[in-house]
Amino acid sequence: MTIAFSAHQTITPGASLRTFSVPERVGGFGLLVGFGAALWPAFTQHTGVGLPCPLRTLTGVPCPVCGLTTAAVALVRGQAAAAFSANPMIFGLATLAVAAVPLVVLRATGVLEPPEPWPAARRRWAQRLVWPLVFASWLFQLHRLGIGRAS
Repeated sequence: MTIAFSAHQTITPGASLRTFSVPERVGGFGLLVGFGAALWPAFTQHTGVGLPCPLRTLTGVPCPVCGLTTAAVALVRGQAAAAFSANPMIFGLATLAVAAVPLVVLRATGVLEPPEPWPAARRRWAQRLVWPLVFASWLFQLHRLGIGRAS
């Protein structure tokens, strides 16, 4: 059995498993969030079970993604202002989710080339973009929820 790690991971001679690019993975996660947000209200109303933030529950400090479930549910319901109030990051995730669908389809049909692994310089560039966004989201949540306030 041959195993190689590249843009296509070879599992056995002649067979390969396509890997997905970072935008495709994040977009796929966004699609799952969207489907979950469509189903979550019915589940919580039926069971009474909620989904508290573990960090906020244990420490009283909100995490950068606090409110993402609320924001996703609001966005799926068409309530953009409520989604923004809960967590503005939902709009970036939703944009990637919408963009990922045609990207995956075009790559699956051969119109676009398969993804290539990102070089170290591009990964550093992406980190320089993502970490300030995460920090800004955390500051937003600290302002919105405060520290130690009850949920």
